[in-house]
Amino acid sequence: MGKKLEYKGTVVVILTTAFLFTFSQFLLITAYPTIMNEFDVNATQVQWLTTAFLLTTIIFIPMTGYLLNTFTAKTLVVFSLSCLVIGAVIGGLSPNFGTLILSRVVQAIGAGIILPLVQTILLKVYPYEQRGFAMGLLGAVVNVAPATAPSISGMIIDFFSWRSLHWLILPIVLGTLILAIFFMRNVLEKQEEKLDPFSIILSAIGFSFFIFGLSNISVVGFTDILVIIPILIGVLSLFIFVRRQLILPLPVLNIKLFHNSLFRLAMILVFINMMLLLSVETILPMFAQDVLETSAFLSGFILVPGTIILSIVTIISGNLYDRYGGKKIIFIGFSCTFISLLLLNTVGMEGSPYWIMAHFCIFMTGFGLTLMPLVTMSMNALDDADISHGSAIVNTVRQFGMTFGIIILSTIISVTNSIMDTSYEVGTYWGTTYAFIVMAVLALIGLSLTVFISEKKRVTKPSTEN
Repeated sequence: MGKKLEYKGTVVVILTTAFLFTFSQFLLITAYPTIMNEFDVNATQVQWLTTAFLLTTIIFIPMTGYLLNTFTAKTLVVFSLSCLVIGAVIGGLSPNFGTLILSRVVQAIGAGIILPLVQTILLKVYPYEQRGFAMGLLGAVVNVAPATAPSISGMIIDFFSWRSLHWLILPIVLGTLILAIFFMRNVLEKQEEKLDPFSIILSAIGFSFFIFGLSNISVVGFTDILVIIPILIGVLSLFIFVRRQLILPLPVLNIKLFHNSLFRLAMILVFINMMLLLSVETILPMFAQDVLETSAFLSGFILVPGTIILSIVTIISGNLYDRYGGKKIIFIGFSCTFISLLLLNTVGMEGSPYWIMAHFCIFMTGFGLTLMPLVTMSMNALDDADISHGSAIVNTVRQFGMTFGIIILSTIISVTNSIMDTSYEVGTYWGTTYAFIVMAVLALIGLSLTVFISEKKRVTKPSTEN
């Protein structure tokens, strides 16, 4: 308890920072139709605002093991918030789509550092038997962003330009930056680390080319050279990256942690979960605007009740995990996710957006019962010395899962739209329907895999802290 009080200022700052980065990540989603019209880009191209953000975080997250052991927590938080400030200014002044993507890349550099940092700090501050609560707290704070960002941005877009969204968060980020300078403390113990530049290059090339190849499918087809060659380069680079991590005495990303069967299973389930989350949160507002013809505000607002429920359920699931472990909770969570995706397929072109809202509440209940218990379970399966690398792997898997999912599922919608000889609204409806069928299958796979979860209780020494 004493340790938590001692670092109360640090915990408040990092949780606020994590919220701001997640908020900025989801801020533009409701504005996508408007941005598409202004810059004359299609649904796949506009997704690069999300993809570029996620891809950049994936590139930087593997470096966090080195960064956490080279720089203080305060230095990293101040640098990350500075990236968010600069990115917001660039975004607010963007004269073209390329500059807007650049603003997302700058912001994502900070996000790639913050996401593993906040998780590592909380796991260090809170004792083993309260890690479920700590991860639930993090999830509750971070998950408020997907609810508030789309609804606030939708309301603003109905009256102002989408550029004003960037100026909206700027004062809050600057205030948090000042708090970080005065209240952040370093809570992490440094270990021997060495940055391997070749590994970073391999990781960047691998993820970038693989994602680029996938994103071209909806534009040029599955068999085009712009799809096949980038994917092959990406897969080969990632293969070499993994092999190199296994032989380096001080790897950039400790891939050997996947030898732990519980950690490995948790990462598979986290990957499935994150594929579903961002895809649903991106597709639903676009479906509401393009098919149901709702306003930008309402299309964002349909996410609000579900994400409020998510924040509450995340805290509850964290406490339940500390009491009962994760297997039953995660099973119930994936069951809710599967049922919600089946229900979303029942919303027709004349359906009510409020049915989407209701089904999304079930989806977010399921997500709240799965993600943070999975993260806590994966961290508890590791030794304390491996937590920083474990956090980096978890966040790499999370970000890659979101990137992979949104590209694959938005491609399904774009391809369906292009091959159907019908109106854009009808093509989008059927493309979304097929995407939700794929997501339901993924949720069913996740549900099936939960039966293989086998947790072991760790014996801990009684705490002597006051």
